[in-house]
Amino acid sequence: MNKTDRILVTGASGFIGSHILRTLYEKGYRNLRSTTYSRNLRKDFYGWETVENHHGDLRTAEFCEKVSREIDVVIHCAANTSNALDTKFNPLLHVTPNIEMNTNLMEQSWKNKVKKFIFISSNTVYPDMGTDYCVEDIEIHGTPLIPVYKAVGGMKRYSENLCDFFSNQIHNPMQCIIIRPSNAFGPNDKFDYEKCHVTPASIRKVADGLNPIPVWGDGSDVRDLLHVEDMSEGIVFVAENVDTYDIFNVCYGSGYTVNEVLQILKQLDNNENPIEYVNNKAFMISVRLLSSEKINKLGWKPKFELREALEKTMRWYKVNKHQYNPDSKP
Repeated sequence: MNKTDRILVTGASGFIGSHILRTLYEKGYRNLRSTTYSRNLRKDFYGWETVENHHGDLRTAEFCEKVSREIDVVIHCAANTSNALDTKFNPLLHVTPNIEMNTNLMEQSWKNKVKKFIFISSNTVYPDMGTDYCVEDIEIHGTPLIPVYKAVGGMKRYSENLCDFFSNQIHNPMQCIIIRPSNAFGPNDKFDYEKCHVTPASIRKVADGLNPIPVWGDGSDVRDLLHVEDMSEGIVFVAENVDTYDIFNVCYGSGYTVNEVLQILKQLDNNENPIEYVNNKAFMISVRLLSSEKINKLGWKPKFELREALEKTMRWYKVNKHQYNPDSKP
């Protein structure tokens, strides 16, 4: 990927997309195009105004054709996302709009002769690996999905099959690189209790001084956690260094329980409030570990240890919590 390449970042007002756009600009890429849908482009980095932004709906082939014209590289971050409750009780939120976006954008990008397509997939495509690490070279297609992830994981698996098709089974192929990310957190994350994931929820609960601090289940669930700056830099690193069809986990490479994260947060905040375990929320999966060996061999490692990443995010939340809590003053 050259600094002169024309790069399209979809979903550029979202959590991951906005950070990828910023990372690209800070690394010297200037021919940047973006798409937004329900929100405007974030104005939180120097140079944002130089980005050619298109506001529209990627579920339509016409808009996908328009935004992928004369583009060299697509980094497709746009997606309809939600939290654990929606994953379990309203799973179609993950299916129909995302299938429409992914199919239309890949097809129109191929027709417009895009050279490289970076697809942000999900670690939900992996089967239940228990305490084993998920590695990219295991054959996932044909293995059973974790029941609660059938909608989102199935949608992502289908989209990964499209990546394989456009890379390996069509004339004049478009090289697709699949990213299976871990659980990102950081500035501009969702901190709304109705929509956010467990790590930003934990940060808010501690920072807002909830007493007691409510936790789903027993706090023993294990996840791979990665600061969003590391996530965006890892994705851009893969885009810069891989030119043919491949799959990469972008992750920290080790797991932490909810309880461990909470204890770090409480120490950072000098918070002695007790934890209250509740069991009336949606159960997901007890352990999800991702191997970072492949991307490490490529030459990338995250720069933030978990404690520093949590401290950095908590500081950001305390400055910006008025966005999520109407009773807080800026």
